[in-house]
Amino acid sequence: MLTRKIMSVFCIAVLLFLTVGTLFADQKEKEKTLVIWWWGETELQGLTGWLEETIDIFEREHPNVTVEATLQDTVNVFSDFPTAAAAGEPPDIQFSWNGIYAMEWVWLGHVEPLDNLIPASELKHMVATPLSSFKGNQYRAGWYLFGHGWVYNKALFKKAGVPQRLYPPETWDEWLEVCRILKDAGITPISMGAKDQLIGDWLISLFMVQQLDSPGDPIKLVLGDLRWDDPRYYEHWTRIKELWDKGYINDDVLSLDLYQGQDLFTKGEAAMTIAVGTIIPAMEKVLGAENIGVMKTPTFGVGKLAEKDVTYIQGMLISSQSKNKELAAEFIQLMHDKDRYNALWDDLGAIPADDRFDPKKIDDPLIRETWRWFENSTIYVGDTIPWAILGEAAYTGIQELFSGTLSPKELGEKAQRLAEQWKEQNPDMYQNYLDWLAGIPE
Repeated sequence: MLTRKIMSVFCIAVLLFLTVGTLFADQKEKEKTLVIWWWGETELQGLTGWLEETIDIFEREHPNVTVEATLQDTVNVFSDFPTAAAAGEPPDIQFSWNGIYAMEWVWLGHVEPLDNLIPASELKHMVATPLSSFKGNQYRAGWYLFGHGWVYNKALFKKAGVPQRLYPPETWDEWLEVCRILKDAGITPISMGAKDQLIGDWLISLFMVQQLDSPGDPIKLVLGDLRWDDPRYYEHWTRIKELWDKGYINDDVLSLDLYQGQDLFTKGEAAMTIAVGTIIPAMEKVLGAENIGVMKTPTFGVGKLAEKDVTYIQGMLISSQSKNKELAAEFIQLMHDKDRYNALWDDLGAIPADDRFDPKKIDDPLIRETWRWFENSTIYVGDTIPWAILGEAAYTGIQELFSGTLSPKELGEKAQRLAEQWKEQNPDMYQNYLDWLAGIPE
């Protein structure tokens, strides 16, 4: 009898031990936190809600995990992640623009290859372009994509008396004619904002491409095989300056941020603005879909790429210092679940960066037009130029151009000096740059 009592007590003790152990393990598991730093609400209204729904699904599937998502300010995307990584406190998942924006973080050792975490059968569907890969590894997963060009207000065109043949203008001379007609009618032809300098990247990518013969030309400019101070390669700044000098761009351009400049168009205070496809649904709600048209940058260039279109893909990467790499990879895979990528289109009118998405679902004529640009698209110039050059020449440079501090020629000379300095001062980065671009098709 005593032996039975001893055995019963022992069994109860074992059960208690296992129960407490399980509860302790569960509690320890609950302490896991997945940290995400992201961006995109300014160009895709409603993305916050989409991400919150995705987080809710993930937390239900992982009841012991809490996801903390922080929406970054645009300018902080450049600096916060590398600063946090250098301090040993980066997020698990970080939003990233394409190309050099992500690659410089890769070369600093801050980013984990996705090939180590996501099955190849899944990763191949997460469209990200070759600019997201280095030495055979993919470091960024696509999130959503868009055509990059211009929108114009058909109602203001009509009010100003713009001829129907110029809906939209296709050549530089036609664009100047449209701008003149609009200005004479008291309508601001083009709205922009350069206070935060971001428009500089957009403009160099939409204009300079027309002077290039191949996707490798920006690389040759960086390496010195071509020269920024050659008039051909600062012609894009000359054309932008022409629009400014003729009074075709809002005169408060230096007082407005990029998206504040776009808002002038959405408010009906300007006839055209530079835009990405993801912003179009919000504009349609305000101005009416029937009053908006999309257009490419009118042709002026002499390069073989002058007739090419410009598109872009936003994406996510995983920190090499993350203690939750597997969870981070699972979250990115959930973002590419069929229901989630379809929700990007169904709920927000955004095209997901997943090749399993059926483009037949795109029923908005304007978005469908920008989708077709992908068939004729080429490299996004800003993604191939090291930040030490791009930041000073394109970002700061656009303010110097509008303020009259530097002429287009002087900007070309500045960019040439920056390229030479970068090459001399960053031998390690220079070699990484060569190795990276060796894998990019011409």
